[in-house]
Amino acid sequence: MDTYARIRSGEPSLLLSAAIYGVSTTVSVVALRVVRPADLLAVEISGAAAMLLVTAGVRGQLRRSGAPRQMLLGALVPGLAFLFGDLGLARTSASTGSLLLAAEPLLSVLLALVVLRERLSGRTATALVVGLTGSGLVAFRSGGPSGTDTALGNGLVLLAVVAAALFLIATRRFNHDGDGLNQSAWQSTGGALVVVPFVAASWSTGGTRLDTVGVAGWLACLAVVACGAVGSVTFNQGIARVPAARAGQLGNLTPVVGTLTAVVFLGDRPSLLQLAGGAAILGSLALLLHVPNNPAPARPEPSSFRSAQ
Repeated sequence: MDTYARIRSGEPSLLLSAAIYGVSTTVSVVALRVVRPADLLAVEISGAAAMLLVTAGVRGQLRRSGAPRQMLLGALVPGLAFLFGDLGLARTSASTGSLLLAAEPLLSVLLALVVLRERLSGRTATALVVGLTGSGLVAFRSGGPSGTDTALGNGLVLLAVVAAALFLIATRRFNHDGDGLNQSAWQSTGGALVVVPFVAASWSTGGTRLDTVGVAGWLACLAVVACGAVGSVTFNQGIARVPAARAGQLGNLTPVVGTLTAVVFLGDRPSLLQLAGGAAILGSLALLLHVPNNPAPARPEPSSFRSAQ
């Protein structure tokens, strides 16, 4: 399979992962109405780790080789990214948090250019600008809380963005076999180990609400677990084939799906600017995924991971 065909084969997995993470955002909002951030963090990461470890073991795909490296990657996502994200979103407005999270594709692309030495074609660069503009519009709402606590929340969300961008670059650099189930199982395990001290400290000082949430609350938490597990597997399957810069841009689908699910299930009413932003994101994805009538054969990907877009 040449490089061009390899990229095209990985894009559906990354688009599915982005869509699942968009749904997960809405479900997480529902869950956080009845549980504390530490509660959700413990359930979503440990639950995903258990689910993926058992599934990989039953299917004979769980391998010890490379497990330490995958656990270190898991310290970034889901570990630190989920930890900083949950703490930050608990202190700032959802719209501000979403706007800050929209910076992730840009940071991922910049890191891909600098660290992996990938290149952007004119079409890809145009799609990047249009997609980032759309992400900003989707996240835009006027007003919101202010103060020291909000500033701290914004800083924590930015740390989550940095962790997620570093994770994307690292997985693109080191994961090449596309065995998403095995990789995600060990990554979730590493993430669970990273957040254990925070969850333990939080429960020892403030307790937990997991014993009082009821059936609906537990269903929301378990839905977050399922989204995280499936989203992680599909991401790892796709990132082995798609350059990091392109993968970061495909992640722009997340705010679109998140907004749509919030409208349908939570009754949110997006503004005209948000609707325009969603249209811009979809337009950027169409531009990015457009297949030329006669695509030029792509050159093999060098060992330095310099990828032609």
